[in-house]
Amino acid sequence: MASSVVPERTMTKRGHLKLFDGFRLEIGDDRIHLADSAQRLLAYLTIQGPSPRTVVAGSLWGEAPEERALGSLRTTVWRINQVVPGLVTGEHREVALASFVSADVTEFAHRVTARSTDSGTRSHDLPNLRIRELLPGWYEDWVVFERDRLRQLHLHALEAAATALCMGGEYAAALDTALAAVRGDPLRESARRAVILVHLAEGNLVEAHREYQRFRALLAGELGVEPSGRLTSLVTGRNGDRQYDAPAPTVPVPLFDRPGGGEYSSVVQGPVR
Repeated sequence: MASSVVPERTMTKRGHLKLFDGFRLEIGDDRIHLADSAQRLLAYLTIQGPSPRTVVAGSLWGEAPEERALGSLRTTVWRINQVVPGLVTGEHREVALASFVSADVTEFAHRVTARSTDSGTRSHDLPNLRIRELLPGWYEDWVVFERDRLRQLHLHALEAAATALCMGGEYAAALDTALAAVRGDPLRESARRAVILVHLAEGNLVEAHREYQRFRALLAGELGVEPSGRLTSLVTGRNGDRQYDAPAPTVPVPLFDRPGGGEYSSVVQGPVR
């Protein structure tokens, strides 16, 4: 049910702000419609957090003189709070989004952070396989930067989940997850490596080689470069002149670098030559 004004009494209800795939604000069961300037202010406060009034005004109304920009900010805050009382708060020269409103982008970032420390990923606890876009059609610098940050977080989450699933023997789910990362960025080598490692873990050497050759042809056509020696040696088995169709090594093959040092190990194992 859509609504243009939320009565004061409904402020006991929780709100949810969705920024993936477009702007959508819901208070309880009501969808709230706001002007573009109000949408941009709420999106900015969600992404940037509580911010000084001068910074917000300069970011959203930067083409106007400072006093006029601050006036536009005051007017926009007033109009928002007329529709949803208390939605935007202001203390100590800062403005912020009220605590009764959650946001999908914040929840997503928290889930990814929590999942990165959990090695027990199973197929029923996968990240969303479709990489959603933050506020499509918005081109402000603060949106573009955050859009890329969230996309990178999603790709890392998919790759990490594929690794954990593969280590748990859930190869179908691992392959589907790794391929989702490839769809998100076909030129991303770590995503291709995740796919190849699942094929190798299952003993599908030909599939691993085909994936490598597809990636190699794509890189050559798009960028004129070759895959890294690390990926090439994983598939061709050239460590110590080992041939491609020889068994994989018993030592774990590094898949993803851990932040701060160290590596995640792959599940590719077999007799050492």
